[in-house]
Amino acid sequence: LPGLTEQNPCRAVVMISQPETKPAGFSAMISAQCHLSPSGRKQVCCEQINITARGEAVSDLDHVVLPLLVSGLPVYLWWRSGEYKPPKTFGQILRVASHVMVDSARFAHPESGLPGLAKSISDSAAHLSFLDLNWGRITPWRELIAQCFDSPSARTYLDKLTRVRIEYEAESPRHAAQGSQALLLAGWLSTRLNWTPSKTSLAGARRTFIVKSPKSSVEIQIEGRPFEGGGKGVCFGISLEAAGTPAAKFSFVRGADGRNVETRSEIEGQQPISRTVRLEVRNEAYIVNEELQYPHRDWGYEDALANAVRMLESPEG
Repeated sequence: LPGLTEQNPCRAVVMISQPETKPAGFSAMISAQCHLSPSGRKQVCCEQINITARGEAVSDLDHVVLPLLVSGLPVYLWWRSGEYKPPKTFGQILRVASHVMVDSARFAHPESGLPGLAKSISDSAAHLSFLDLNWGRITPWRELIAQCFDSPSARTYLDKLTRVRIEYEAESPRHAAQGSQALLLAGWLSTRLNWTPSKTSLAGARRTFIVKSPKSSVEIQIEGRPFEGGGKGVCFGISLEAAGTPAAKFSFVRGADGRNVETRSEIEGQQPISRTVRLEVRNEAYIVNEELQYPHRDWGYEDALANAVRMLESPEG
């Protein structure tokens, strides 16, 4: 929170739910988050209120929190408790909230967590907008892929793609997080290129999707593999292969330091083009501050999530 209040003055209410703890009751603590301002500017302090509900008191948490909200200001519910499954007691809080921030990197099982999140977004579309911090983490990768097809000669291969491979760090403590990022990336590609999910198969750590493009079919492989390297990057290998005369391959490989990505374009009969790009590993506060700059619904994210879910739910074959 200190990293957020420096850029976003607010009243932050931290809700801690402990339904199994006895005796039942509430406890609260209030503190101030103050930051040194540049010379000549007023110092801004923000309130942080921590409320802990224990036992049966958890069901009354909303009655304690709602009177603390500041009238006329947008209300963000930042959900940090694993998969997005708010209990019924959060109904009143969600009715006054304007935005919900989740982090699908916290989902222990993306195959069930992402469909559940997509349904929640669909059910709440009339009054809530959702932000997924995991979507912000793959923004640099989406930018790198898009930049690779900036030139008209490379752009023609988008309609000729036949195979996409995304590798992520399976043995990392955050392997589930990176698995959900790979799914979102595949969903984004499918949405942007108008691919329709057809079927899926699972073999060990490799999940294969067959999607229909306007001109042919495309195989998307997502595989978790061991990776000896540093950093906490999203993936460590992405490749896109295109058929045609000449054929082409576009790859993006994270270096062992975790902070550099080598991009490479290979077109048969031409000299390969490669470059190394610095990839900053963004912490949670940085990503939240970035997401807060865009208060409207992110249709690109919602479309990518919905398509990733359709891929997961496509028939096996």
